[in-house]
Amino acid sequence: MKSAVSEIPSSSEPVRYALVSFGRFCRNRLVPAFAELRNSRIVALLKRDQAEAERQAAQYVISSAYARLDDLLNDPRIEVVYVTSANSLHEEHVIAAAEAHKHVLCEKPLATSAAACERMIATCHNHGVKLMVAQPLRYSGAILELKDLLDSGELGEIIAARASFTYDAAQSTRSWLWDPAVAGGGALLDVGIHCLDTFRFLFGEVRSVKSFVKSDLPPPSIEKTVLASLAFSNGILGEIFCSYEIPYSTEMEVLGSQGRVRIPSFTLPWQNVDMEITTQAGTIKRQVYTGNMYGALVESFSDAIRGIGPVSITGEEGLINLQLIEAIYASGNDD
Repeated sequence: MKSAVSEIPSSSEPVRYALVSFGRFCRNRLVPAFAELRNSRIVALLKRDQAEAERQAAQYVISSAYARLDDLLNDPRIEVVYVTSANSLHEEHVIAAAEAHKHVLCEKPLATSAAACERMIATCHNHGVKLMVAQPLRYSGAILELKDLLDSGELGEIIAARASFTYDAAQSTRSWLWDPAVAGGGALLDVGIHCLDTFRFLFGEVRSVKSFVKSDLPPPSIEKTVLASLAFSNGILGEIFCSYEIPYSTEMEVLGSQGRVRIPSFTLPWQNVDMEITTQAGTIKRQVYTGNMYGALVESFSDAIRGIGPVSITGEEGLINLQLIEAIYASGNDD
């Protein structure tokens, strides 16, 4: 494929992004997130239908609209391709962008298998482009506040943690969600990965996993509910519960030798949530703001592209998440 190398901008110019593919997630999360940023802007989008792409580009004041990935990648203004397509397309889109000498920000999961992650990482490295995985909870004000609390020692030695993320997937507008060939997995790969990555951000690396995986049919069907137990290298124990069968709910709780902390509804941006902290002195509620977590993530990647700091969530981080998810699947399917 013939592609155009990105134009060389000045260090003070906003980093120019293209969104692939432009759907509900882009409209509801990314467009508002970018609107608050000074160092990043959306200059192009991709949708399968050219007329619809042009309509939405006009609606959201995005200068260029494409229906073909090759045409988008030939646009020299584009510095970063933000991949938001269906899970099974991540590998194809990331590799194509890297081969076109575009940096890549890819939605979670990085791919549907660890082997695909390794190919994507290698391609980006070989073409000298940066790769970042979009795990926005690492930039949530609530999670950062929680990390500060844990680091302060107020809860004593951290013993265990649990996190849950559920929603009724039958109500989802993503038609590919139930297709194993496209989704690559079910509740764990879709929403449980947020809990897993946040645990790794807070507690470090996972040493071993055990799990129960519920599905109506044998693999490779989509799993509906997963309960996974994690043992971290530092001795902390963790539990993740995720499901497609229960109305929307998220919660995280961390238990220490001198207290505990609970955060409900910790996954949404621009929300005030109550962090409930219990110690021997009693229970207090501290309101924290989750903030523009997607914007902070994009801003960090743009800084890295302009030479201000490293990529904060590398492709290798996405690979580790997939390796752990494959281990959770393997454990659950042993029963």
